[in-house]
Amino acid sequence: MSASNATAPAPAIPIAPPGTNFLAVIAPSLRSLVIGHTFLSIFVPLILSLFYFSTSHLRRRAVFWLNVLAIVLAFAAGIMIDALAIHSILSPQSPWGAAMNIAIGILGAWQSILVDFILMIRIVSVYPLHRVGTTKFGFILALPVALKLERIINMIVFIKVLADAMKGPNGNEVIELTWGSTPYLKIEWFSQIVDNAYASACFLLALQAHRHQRSTAVTSTKSNVSSLTAKLRTIFWIAISNFVIPTLLSIAQIIVVYRAVDILAINDIVLVNTCVAVIGVVFATVWAGALQRRESSSAIGATAVGDVEHSATFSGEPGPGPMRFAPRDTTTTTFSMRSRSKGGIEDPVVVVTDTLSSGGDKIGQNTISSVPEYRDYAKYMGQLHST
Repeated sequence: MSASNATAPAPAIPIAPPGTNFLAVIAPSLRSLVIGHTFLSIFVPLILSLFYFSTSHLRRRAVFWLNVLAIVLAFAAGIMIDALAIHSILSPQSPWGAAMNIAIGILGAWQSILVDFILMIRIVSVYPLHRVGTTKFGFILALPVALKLERIINMIVFIKVLADAMKGPNGNEVIELTWGSTPYLKIEWFSQIVDNAYASACFLLALQAHRHQRSTAVTSTKSNVSSLTAKLRTIFWIAISNFVIPTLLSIAQIIVVYRAVDILAINDIVLVNTCVAVIGVVFATVWAGALQRRESSSAIGATAVGDVEHSATFSGEPGPGPMRFAPRDTTTTTFSMRSRSKGGIEDPVVVVTDTLSSGGDKIGQNTISSVPEYRDYAKYMGQLHST
């Protein structure tokens, strides 16, 4: 077989009679429509959740608006996929040109790079410069930055190759052949695997370090343990949804393309991978925003249990130690001694005054006196606390 025969595009599907269409056209279009529209319906509540659960501090950060941009690009690509699929099914006599396919592919490619750029920002948040130092910080980010630059250059070259292929008379067929035979897609997907795998390792190492820090902590309050557990859970789900799942889907893309499976199946996997990556990175922001929102709500108007003390003094001297009660309320117990004369006999009287305060304001006070059986005041205090 000659080289020209080996590279000749497949014959085009003939145009169906008016009012009809071929199953060979309907099947892939319907499949793209179902996949694309399913994810498209998820993006609307996702962006609403992003704004609802985010705090004002989070909305001032660049990573928040990069998440919004990722959803907008995914939404635009989803609308274009739906429109192309519907037009292919309903109007087979007037197919759209290859420019639409190229535009969808370009949006998907830049979507993927944008998502990985957001993930690189998350790595920076886990390994901040002030904590790891300049040398280690540069070492951690060297590979992700180099991969981003390489992927951007590779994508620009690939777009130029596709644009040149579109100029011929059989633009769609040549683009299909170029899409599957040129090395640009393989370079992009291999780079994506390395990028995601490296980010996964960084996040999982950070998760392991946080767990070790929690297990070796000597003292911590209940609220701190609860907050740390919530943060660890958030980091875990970020690692799973943002790194592990996209890495597995990228490996599936490589396997499919090297097994020379139908180009339409490759497109479906690419579509799913891109949408899952966008959903994962936005969910991570929603989870982080919800955690910050919950921590802010719990910090306003309430003090954590264990931070309120019941302090006791006896005749101006410190008592046996603090006792802890409910949040915000503080009970101060004061012991003082008086003498009572009865029948010429002086008996000591212990006066116990309980003062209840909330937020610095005095709520109530109760005074108990006449406890002559306790002349040893330290013994009285011990009996009081034991009851």
